[in-house]
Amino acid sequence: MVSGASGQGLELQVGPQAELRTLPGLLNAMGMLAMTHQEVAEATERSLAENPVLERMDGHPCPGCGRHVSSGTCHRCRGKGTAPQFQDGAESGVDPFRTLEADAGLEVRSDCRQALESVMAHLTPRGILDAGPEEIARLHGLRDQQVQEALRALRAVGPPGIASTSVTGLLAAQAEALVEAGEVPGWLPRLVSEHLADLAAGSTAAVVRAMGLTEQQVLAGLAVIKDRLRPFAAVETSTTDAAAPTADVFLYRRPDGSLEVEVPASVWFGLHVVDLSLGLRASTDAKQWLAEHEVAAQRLIYQIDRRANALLRITECALTHQKDFLDHGRSHHHPLTRTAVAQEIGLHPSTVSRAVSGKRLRLPSGAVADLSCLFGKGQASRAALEELIAAAPGTMSDEKLRAELARHGFEIARRTVNKYRRSLRPDGQAGSSPFH
Repeated sequence: MVSGASGQGLELQVGPQAELRTLPGLLNAMGMLAMTHQEVAEATERSLAENPVLERMDGHPCPGCGRHVSSGTCHRCRGKGTAPQFQDGAESGVDPFRTLEADAGLEVRSDCRQALESVMAHLTPRGILDAGPEEIARLHGLRDQQVQEALRALRAVGPPGIASTSVTGLLAAQAEALVEAGEVPGWLPRLVSEHLADLAAGSTAAVVRAMGLTEQQVLAGLAVIKDRLRPFAAVETSTTDAAAPTADVFLYRRPDGSLEVEVPASVWFGLHVVDLSLGLRASTDAKQWLAEHEVAAQRLIYQIDRRANALLRITECALTHQKDFLDHGRSHHHPLTRTAVAQEIGLHPSTVSRAVSGKRLRLPSGAVADLSCLFGKGQASRAALEELIAAAPGTMSDEKLRAELARHGFEIARRTVNKYRRSLRPDGQAGSSPFH
């Protein structure tokens, strides 16, 4: 990954309402794994412009899917009529916490579900709590242990830093997740939690003295903070329509009906490293210049491929549980947590959450959905509820609907029925879905 400029571009404003209001460097992405396809493409274009040893092979993007090809269209799109196959319409804005409560409901103890609802009510759009755990317990008449259990469940299924009590705490939690993944030094969380103000003021010498690090280490830590951390746990969205972003994961239907997963890797972008050593002077400075640019180019390619591999493994694992869902629709959706997938493929749960968050899935039909649709619970029961309401609009109470759902094997609370019902359009029908 290409890092931004060093400490000069980082601005921190500390105030009573929000510790960090302006963090230009932190808005990039929390590592290549957290980036969307569009963000990866933008990082690639910047690297191609800045690094003379990184080049794109001759050719152009496929007009259907955007994959780099030498000529014409790619083998996936050839002869399929790419315009209708890959048409992306406008989709309504997405609530970033729409599935978080349902996912956490699978993790939390049954006696703490009310506490989970209360904690969710205190999440800001950035994923930070607007009150401390003790205050939440006091306001809602809960025990401290119940609130702590709700927080544990949220943090198990949510992105790193979710439900922190401050932006600094959120960033420190993201840093700790990177440490657990073995991607950054163990001292980075302390640098974040104790010395952000020093870094913002350009006081690297003070950090060197306090932490016993070299100036080079401090500057490297600052680069990680700018490039790999972000001051929010979920993307803020509006309720207005927004154009659907490019897909991160592609699903294709094989002739035998099985599904094939593809995630754009470095080959998709047509990247390769060229050898400039023959025309370079044999000076030490020239060799160092070449080595630095070669390492940067190889690192970018490696990180793109590692991101693709992680998304591929996660999606393929999820598909083993959700093939019926993709074949037959939401009524066949099976409850699935990110933690369960992480355990199956040997990744940390926070890594799976980071990989899934904000990613888009292109279905064999060409429609685009959130990758998170493969996870969570409640889709099958929601689909059954929609059918019941459509069959008898306005004639069944929440309790009757709950009893009817129970008769079909869906044991959900009456208040959940009411919540699902209110989420439907006034005419009792759900909005259009890529899943029939």
